[in-house]
Amino acid sequence: MQRRIRTAAGLTVAGIAAMVGIQAQPALAVDVPETGLSIFEGTFARSVLYVAEPDGSCTAMPPTADSLTGERTIEQVSAFTGPDCTGDQWNLGTFRTFPTGKYQSFRAFMFTR
Repeated sequence: MQRRIRTAAGLTVAGIAAMVGIQAQPALAVDVPETGLSIFEGTFARSVLYVAEPDGSCTAMPPTADSLTGERTIEQVSAFTGPDCTGDQWNLGTFRTFPTGKYQSFRAFMFTR
């Protein structure tokens, strides 16, 4: 089963545009699985990587990535500015946008019960 998400930024821009009388474009929506980690380009527009069950191993970040969402089972996504999980580490949480190319690798962690 898939669910639809809408980006907060898209909704905010649409709201501001409506207030100032500019014709607003609809907010972007994309299908995402109910579990796992999805990484996108174009601010949630196109999926570039899906990891169903992240195990904390270091994974290369797609070079065009600029947003991510970790659904239900994901606790944290830690991104790194260098390859092989080196360089500066940033804990991104589970719903985030970021500049394209800022991160070269990441580790995603699932909730442990």
